[in-house]
Amino acid sequence: MKNENVSLWTKSVTVPSFPSLTQDLECDVLVIGGGIAGILAAHEVASTGRKVTLVDARKLIQETTANTTAKITAQHHLKYQQFIKKNGIEQAKLYYQSQMDGIAHIEDLIDQYHIPCHFERLSSFQITDGKNKERLLNEKEAYDTLGIASVLHEQGIDLPYKNELALEMPNQAQFHPLEFLKGMIDVIKDRVDIYDRTVIASVSDQSAETEDGFTINFQDVIIATHYPLVNFKHNLISQLQIERSYIIATESEQLPKGMYQIVDKPERSLRNYEAAGSIGVLVGGENHVTGIKDGADAYDNLTAFSQSVLNSDRISQWSAQDMITPDEFPIIGAYRDHQYVITGFNKFGMATAAMGALILKTVLSGQPEPYNGIFNINRLDTIRDNVKGLAKKAVDSVIGEAKALSKYRTDKSQLKAGEAGIFNVGGKLHAIYKTEAGELHETSAICTHLGCVVNFNQAEKTWDCPCHGSRFDCHGEVLEGPATKDLHSF
Repeated sequence: MKNENVSLWTKSVTVPSFPSLTQDLECDVLVIGGGIAGILAAHEVASTGRKVTLVDARKLIQETTANTTAKITAQHHLKYQQFIKKNGIEQAKLYYQSQMDGIAHIEDLIDQYHIPCHFERLSSFQITDGKNKERLLNEKEAYDTLGIASVLHEQGIDLPYKNELALEMPNQAQFHPLEFLKGMIDVIKDRVDIYDRTVIASVSDQSAETEDGFTINFQDVIIATHYPLVNFKHNLISQLQIERSYIIATESEQLPKGMYQIVDKPERSLRNYEAAGSIGVLVGGENHVTGIKDGADAYDNLTAFSQSVLNSDRISQWSAQDMITPDEFPIIGAYRDHQYVITGFNKFGMATAAMGALILKTVLSGQPEPYNGIFNINRLDTIRDNVKGLAKKAVDSVIGEAKALSKYRTDKSQLKAGEAGIFNVGGKLHAIYKTEAGELHETSAICTHLGCVVNFNQAEKTWDCPCHGSRFDCHGEVLEGPATKDLHSF
């Protein structure tokens, strides 16, 4: 079953298909993951003359890259005051510079290869209706400390949304991500071997095994899957928080050109777009930890905001998933000899992926990591975070089992059309969805990744894992990893 909530980007661009791998092969560098990070990393490494193979478990550009708001910006909510406090001034400066380098690199690629993708240099704004003036003023102070160009609008800015203070970061950008990446695929397809629908089952020192039993031997591997394919060091998997957010497209033209983040609750993200033959505004928000809330009202809440502020209804809706790292810095670089990772973009993956591809090109060429290595996985606190992650996983499992024994329903006839629930069926947890026509779809409720109990997302009609973010459709088929196997059907 395909997810019916499809992004405007996906509707407006046909991404090329490639064959699946049907034999053993050898390459210099294997790149696993066909989103923006994997595609740009493959481009950068191939430009050094190395033989590169790119594989993806599905088609290219199917997950978060296809569902982003595609803001290419160094203005990441109100993070710089936090970075100064937790990481110090020098690291905060390097973080900002890395993001600006990523924006510039995307623009350079667009210019170099003449890719039409609605790229625009625009200002990004953080705005408040007055409730968060102090936070915005603190962020402005952080910008000044770091030498970040900015403008504080003390009377607010001209928007249909009432605001009393706005913090502007000029010279940021936005684009149509799939138009850009389709152009990049056209660039690399003659110099990179590309395989889609090729699931990597395991990675060892210098080889990878596919689910179909084929071997890829490599000198180096880059794991650019959205969720880490392997646990790396420091029990990385349990340190990541997985969040889901929702987006609607409207045909309103009432928003001045720019990118906007409302920092007051409920937070809203706004930007203009041109895609699928329409011009309008994207409205994002309603974020929550994956698998914790059912998201039933997410699209309606965003639509109510759009109707109130932009006088426009929604024409399309979709959602995205993001990895949040413990310190909100991305994870980019080597994690052991010949093995590299790029993940954990903390909701801002466009510029991060571009600069990350440049980092990987540099380190695979034998040079020191740029930005003083602040994005390397070795920065993580091994003992504290490892214990915290393991404890969270244990609690999740215990809670799931306790509910299985005492709180889950046993009578499937209680389900109404369009509803879903977890039921205790003979001592086993079953995830059951009842269609509008009254048909029951019944699968195991145990995630095939590490055994947590899934929850139903009403907005997406999916089963979502609260532990590590795997998602399955109502038939139990994998939509998003880290799980690679479907839920067992009954």
